Amino acid sequence: RVSPGKMLLRRLSLPSLRCRVGAPALGRAGPSSLRSLSSAVPLAPPPLAHAPPTELGPLALNRIRDNYGARLKKTRVGRGVGSGRGRKSGRGMKGMAARAGNKGFLLQSGGQTSDVKRIPKRGFYRLKREYLGVNLQDLQSWVLSGRLDRPAADAPITVKTLFDNRLITLRAGVSGIKLLGRGGGQLQVPLHVEAQQLSAPAIQAVEAAGGSVTAVYYSPLALRGLLKPEAFERKGRLRPRPALPPPKLMLKYMEAERRGYLADLKPGDVVRPHEHPPHVDLSARNPRSALPLGRRRSDWEAERSGGGSGGGG
Repeated sequence: RVSPGKMLLRRLSLPSLRCRVGAPALGRAGPSSLRSLSSAVPLAPPPLAHAPPTELGPLALNRIRDNYGARLKKTRVGRGVGSGRGRKSGRGMKGMAARAGNKGFLLQSGGQTSDVKRIPKRGFYRLKREYLGVNLQDLQSWVLSGRLDRPAADAPITVKTLFDNRLITLRAGVSGIKLLGRGGGQLQVPLHVEAQQLSAPAIQAVEAAGGSVTAVYYSPLALRGLLKPEAFERKGRLRPRPALPPPKLMLKYMEAERRGYLADLKPGDVVRPHEHPPHVDLSARNPRSALPLGRRRSDWEAERSGGGSGGGG
């Protein structure tokens, strides 16, 4: 049982109430011990060390709100008529307009000629050739770390060498690699590289270190046959022969400044004979391809038969 003194101390510790409520009698205590709760001394709450400001007007923490329109109410569709969007969520009955995805409205004009057919077309799309960039600092680090096996007898590092060592991955549409000159100032290893595109800083850095570079063209089919010959053997197909560059790229690979592989090509020479598949007989060639420039075939045949000396064409 709680003594009257302890009961009084408990009631004195309560905060003051606005309404006056009389305290009940405290057992055997006299009338002098009767006391109302409102007459007790109010105890102030302890001050908070980091109390948020409440009297700073709109800058108070309890007044922080998002801007109007910052939080949009999520639209509930497909939840019946209670969603406010109707039973069909504003899409109507079944059909193309009720489905998800492209509705094809640009191709329709209500029975008239659509805008796609009526508006004239201008310009064209040129297929861009993409190349995978390979920096000189990466090549040097791969050689020094042993990740790249250098070919023997000063054989060049080609795109197949990098592909077989799993240093590059060529996705569909990539026409080969392009040698870039990043890290060329610290190049100390003489490298012999064959790439499809060469940058001018890369050419200078490699040749200054005692190496050589050559720009070689591969068609998409020839590049696939070079990197994955087993794919042709698996399907019983013959490997493709190396193709010459298209006319727009022919001059680029014939320039000595760009280190093109056709710069020293002479009439009648076989382009890259070491890359021809085994089924190609290089000895059975058309004699017409071996004619010197500016000679007629009739004169050449007359010289062979001993009928006379032909003149220049």
